[in-house]
Amino acid sequence: MECYAGIDDGFFRRDWPYTLLVLAAHCFIEDRLCPCLALADTVEIDGMDSTEKAIRLVNKARQRLSLRAVLLDTVVFAGFNILDAEELYRQTSIPVIAVYWYPPNKEAVTNALRKHFADWKKRLSLLEATWNKLSRVKCEKGELLVAPYGIEAGEAWRTICKLQVYTRQPEPLFSAHVLASSLSRNWG
Repeated sequence: MECYAGIDDGFFRRDWPYTLLVLAAHCFIEDRLCPCLALADTVEIDGMDSTEKAIRLVNKARQRLSLRAVLLDTVVFAGFNILDAEELYRQTSIPVIAVYWYPPNKEAVTNALRKHFADWKKRLSLLEATWNKLSRVKCEKGELLVAPYGIEAGEAWRTICKLQVYTRQPEPLFSAHVLASSLSRNWG
């Protein structure tokens, strides 16, 4: 079975210490993309645990499914909890594709990191590693920016286009977004 996972974070309020990180997996069954698994874990607001938590979610998912790739809704989760996409790929051996709807506002992000975090250089270096890999992919449902890890750019492009069913947002990311947002609003 050909399966793909999407990871996104949930809603949070300023005074919350945590929100949810959700992995939603979809598989092709008889040429139809179907949701088949969802997993969640907590992630610290403005912490640095999103990489560890994503690795844990991917490893749990791979016990049930053979994942072809993991899609990330950018690499910024739970405020400024920056995920190391290269490390996620290294630790799981599953290709990772960071997906951006729009080009990042690098200046604004850099200023915010400098203002609020003692370890802003580390966080910025993780972001820059992804920003430097971003390239445009144009599909029938719309254009996105992607940063591939462990997968060739052409294969990442084909994967993104294949997973855009209704909109330009790939279905595993859409499901992860909806689940994370819904669950976190009711969980907090």
